[in-house]
Amino acid sequence: MKKIKIRADRDISLENLLIENNISRKLRSKAQGRIKKDSKVLYMSYMLKEGDIVTLYLEETKSDIEPIEMPLNIIYEDDELLVLDKPNNISCMSTLNMNEITLLNGLEYYFEKNNINDKVHMVNRLDRLTSGLMIVGKDRFSTSLLSLSLKKTLKRKYYAIVYGKFDKKEDEITLKIAKENEMSVRRVVRNDGKDAITRYKVIKEFSNYSLLEIELLTGRTHQIRVTFSFLGHPLVGDKSYSIYEDNEELMLHSYYLEFAHPKDNKIYNFDTGLPKRFKEFIERYE
Repeated sequence: MKKIKIRADRDISLENLLIENNISRKLRSKAQGRIKKDSKVLYMSYMLKEGDIVTLYLEETKSDIEPIEMPLNIIYEDDELLVLDKPNNISCMSTLNMNEITLLNGLEYYFEKNNINDKVHMVNRLDRLTSGLMIVGKDRFSTSLLSLSLKKTLKRKYYAIVYGKFDKKEDEITLKIAKENEMSVRRVVRNDGKDAITRYKVIKEFSNYSLLEIELLTGRTHQIRVTFSFLGHPLVGDKSYSIYEDNEELMLHSYYLEFAHPKDNKIYNFDTGLPKRFKEFIERYE
């Protein structure tokens, strides 16, 4: 049972106190009958006095995902969340291939082994072929707060290796990206799409390639891959959006995350640097 304590800074109804502290309607509903002050059960209309402390008791939920041991590169962890560096070529969750072993299986094993008695909550996800930083919430409440915070504070930067060289060594690109059709996972640039804003900077040019630093200002599916394919600079190893045939891995890595922590609003940032596989690729073609 997870306990969340909230202090009233003025006379206020319980429901308004919960709303002001970003307790979602769903969580408020689940906590009905399990919100107490001095062991007394409170209801939403209860009027609190300044200085009153209420405690929410939230039931932990268990998953039916099979736990499978696998190495996890966890670079930060506290009571509310963890940040890990996801390898490429592993899906976050199962989709059509129900026999696929995913990152979620490994996280379920880690939660079980470390007595984290709740479901795994992936706050941000990466495509199977993309490596890099991900945030995982340890309970519904922390994840809910973090998701709200990320809308305002999240910064994401990627390294990518693309074909060709750029006239503009840095730029901000705005495109409209839509699903190719209702049944497809592919995205296309089309007037009926949603705005996708991408900022890039050329870090290094070598042979017929460019190493880019990319910052996402929106979060559309396949945004980086679609944007640079549209610009005529598809990502190396992109079998879906590239006109080039190669046998390389997709050269896309989420190397930097910055966000406000849901517990104290302190800004945290994490940077993996340039991955080994990128360095090896550059050395091979320089």
